[in-house]
Amino acid sequence: MIERFDHAVIGVPDLDAGMDAFRRLGFEVAVGGRHPSLGTRNAIVRFGLDYLELLTVEDAAKARARGPFGRELLSFLDRACGLVGFVLAGTGLEEEVEGLRDLGVGAEGPFEMDRIHPKGGRLEWRLVLPGGSPWRKPWPYLIDWITSEGELLAWDPPGDHANRVTGVAAIDLAVEDLDAARQLYEGGLGLRPRESGQTRPGGSSRHYQLGSFRLGVHQPDGPGTVTTELERRGPGPYRLALASSDLASTAETLAHAGVQISRSPAGLDIDPAGAIGARIRIVPA
Repeated sequence: MIERFDHAVIGVPDLDAGMDAFRRLGFEVAVGGRHPSLGTRNAIVRFGLDYLELLTVEDAAKARARGPFGRELLSFLDRACGLVGFVLAGTGLEEEVEGLRDLGVGAEGPFEMDRIHPKGGRLEWRLVLPGGSPWRKPWPYLIDWITSEGELLAWDPPGDHANRVTGVAAIDLAVEDLDAARQLYEGGLGLRPRESGQTRPGGSSRHYQLGSFRLGVHQPDGPGTVTTELERRGPGPYRLALASSDLASTAETLAHAGVQISRSPAGLDIDPAGAIGARIRIVPA
């Protein structure tokens, strides 16, 4: 059963440059570790159990050998950077695997993985990959942590973020077929919509709530930024919304660092060029 949002993945060709960029945004960024079976390395921006993962490939041969999971990440990083995937956490996950297979999406897993923490610990989990790969797709991948929540926070404690960001509030997905997405999230993954669905000028949307986290799924029906994103990158995560305990302080921190932002009633939008290509909105907690 899916229980909560776990983390968002931001693909970066150069991990050190990615860490520097997010520190400039006011985040405390911790060195993560290596995934021996994938040829990847990461850094972590921890809030609580939810976090951001900055992910890069350091061994291309190992990544290619891993199949679509590694090859598609390499392909993305060869031409772009930014928000590339997201993860929902739960337990068991066998029902979700069956649900995805019934829809013809297919799923690999659950299979065990680990990463070696720089402090020497080993973090372990079981992973489910819908459709063979989670990168730039209209679906998440799924995680069932073997390492306890207490241990996770002991190895990677919540950061002291100067920008006053306290957690991940939402992810918005751009999709080409809202009805197919509805079947996937409700029939395959067992989520329940926050409302029956909304049709507005510019497109249709459906929203799902997991605790304080909201997942928005959007199908555009005319010109606009979501349509542009679909044409440029295909369906998948479009925007990451982060919650701030003090939006005025967040704006001041970003301005002091020279980060370009735009303000609207919805919050503060960071220029993607300042966030390694990621489209990030800061909203009130």
